[in-house]
Formats: sequence, C-alpha cells, structure tokens
Amino acid sequence: MSINHKTSIGALRDEIDAIDKQILELINQRISIAIEIGKAKKQTGTQVVDNARELALIKRLLALNKGLLKNNALRRIFHDIITASREAQRAEAMPSLGPDSQALFCVFGDPVAHSLSPVMHNRAFAYTGYNGLYMAFKVSDISQAIAGMRVLGIKGASITMPHKINVMGQIDEIDAMARDIGAVNTVVNQNGVLKGYNTDCHGASAALLKKTEIANRNVAILGAGGAARAIGFGIIAEGGKVTIFNRSKDKGEALAGVLNASFCPLAEIKTLDCDILINTTSVGMSPHVQATPISKKLLAPEMVVMDIVYNPIQTQLLKDAKMLGCTIVQGVDMFVYQGASQFKLWTGKNAPVEIMKKAVLGAINEDKPKCG
Repeated sequence: MSINHKTSIGALRDEIDAIDKQILELINQRISIAIEIGKAKKQTGTQVVDNARELALIKRLLALNKGLLKNNALRRIFHDIITASREAQRAEAMPSLGPDSQALFCVFGDPVAHSLSPVMHNRAFAYTGYNGLYMAFKVSDISQAIAGMRVLGIKGASITMPHKINVMGQIDEIDAMARDIGAVNTVVNQNGVLKGYNTDCHGASAALLKKTEIANRNVAILGAGGAARAIGFGIIAEGGKVTIFNRSKDKGEALAGVLNASFCPLAEIKTLDCDILINTTSVGMSPHVQATPISKKLLAPEMVVMDIVYNPIQTQLLKDAKMLGCTIVQGVDMFVYQGASQFKLWTGKNAPVEIMKKAVLGAINEDKPKCG
C-alpha cells in the first residue's frame, strides 16, 4: 500500500499552524504581563528596564534548551520578544506618543556602515524609555542631508568624517567651543533652529578625568587632525599643558599655533616627558592591530596612556602601556562619553553611560572572529 505523502505533509503543516497560533497567543500574553509589570514599576518609581533580569532569563532558557533549537537562534528569538515587550511598555508609559511622533536621530558620514552609534543610542533610548530611533545614513553631500533634516524634522544628528567642518556652513548656530575647535560633530534641532556642538572634546576629558587629573599635567598628543584639535581644546579647557607630536611638520606646527602649544616632529622623539599620552591617530585600528604609533621604549610606568581607537578595544599601544604598569584609558570610554553628551543635548535626560558602554562592547565582541 502506497503512502499519500501529500496528505501526510498537509497534516504536519496543520500541526505547525496550530502550534504557531499557540506561540502567538503566548507571546501576546507575555507582552500583556510585561505591560502590567511596567505599570507597577512606574507607580513605585522603579526603573522599568531590568537588564540583569533579562540576562538571567536568557541564561536560564539556554540551560533549559535540550531540543533542536540552536542557542544562537534562541538568543535572537527572545531578544526580539523582549524588545517587543519593551516597546509595548514604552507605548503604555507614553500613551500620547504614537509612531508618527517618534523622535528620529541619525549619523551622517561616509563611510558609516562601521558606526556603533546606532547600537549605543538605540540602547540608551530603550533603557530610559525615550521614544526615539537612531539610524545611520551614508552621506556624500552634507548640505542635502541637512536640508533633509529640516524637512523631516529630525531631532538630532551625529556628524562624522568627512563632514565635521563643512557642516558648519549649513546650520544656524554654533556653540562657542565648537567654533573655536572648528568642527561640529553634533547637531540639535531646537524647534527648527539647527545648532552645532562638539562633544569629542568633552568625551576625551571625561574619560581621562575618570583616571587622572588634567589640570597642570603635561599632555602629549600624537596627531594633528580633527580629533587632536578637539581633544587639545578640551585638555586646555581643563588646565592641561599640551605638546603636539606629528609626522607632518606643517600640520603639527599649525595646530600647535592654534592651541598655543609646543610642537615636536614625531620622528624626532627621543624621550617623552609627559604625564598623559593621547594617541589621536588611526594607527593600531583594526585590521592593523599590531601597529603602534610610538615605540614602547618611550613609555614610563607613571604615565596615563589613552588611545582614541576603540576597535580593537585594547590596541597594541595600550597593551604595551599596561604591561609597563601605565594607567590606560580605552577609546571606548571617549566614544561613550561623547555619545552621552549628545544624548543629553538631544533629550535633556542624563545618559545611562554604563548601559551605553555595555552595548558598544557587546557589538565589538560580536564582530570578533570566532574560533572553533
């Protein structure tokens, strides 16, 4: 007797349809309960988002998973379910805000695919319950992007390379520090008026101040580009004394003149007499992770060494410095603190710095090649 495969497949598909219906009902039931938990937390003034609870939930489910579902798929599925629950909680907490009134933020740059700003800011929005969305846009013409920002009512934008200087001619007002630096990395839309800021300088200073004082310290800055300029202004604002070290004499002397700082060609360094060393170049960035801007022979245990490169998290320069006993400051810290300043400018809320840092570190670790 022959088997009717068509009938068998149809029956199995009916079973799948029934199971899918049950799964959908259970997910909606779960979201409904999450909304009630959110209401209860709001009444008691408790933070709605509980990251520790969510991590424990995933860990527990991974331990329970003995079936055919792969752990990576399990993580993705429940991440999406948790995200849906958070969105429902936010909508309940802010009933007057519908999809049409969600605040849009973005980063304009070219290239921009590598940017971790969307990961960082969207995580901060979700954690604080702010009804915002952050997206990355590859932009070749910054004037058109800013025009689009006006038309679409985009609330804020991060500006990255190569537009930090050219954007200054496209906006309405510029903060005094950003004007002195000569570059804007943050735009705020204040009721149709676009105002530019530079949070890079604050990001570097905030990261350093977690580890050391800056006032009256001798600070050696490697590089003379836009990052060096912003960081140099930030160091001087905190009372530090700056020396610029750069390969190109013309660029190095020009920046030193603007900062009223000293200059030394990078190739002529014999010794480094400084309290703080900051690398603002791209040397050591992935994939060239074994490169370093200076010899480790120039480092001393009493130095504080900072690298603005944040991928890899610990560059060769920082590895050398750590091995010698120096205090190190990672580029991730500067990146997160400048982002935290942006978040405050855009939302008026204090940024969840540690949550933002975890999001960035998690994204970098996910991109690492896996062995085995």
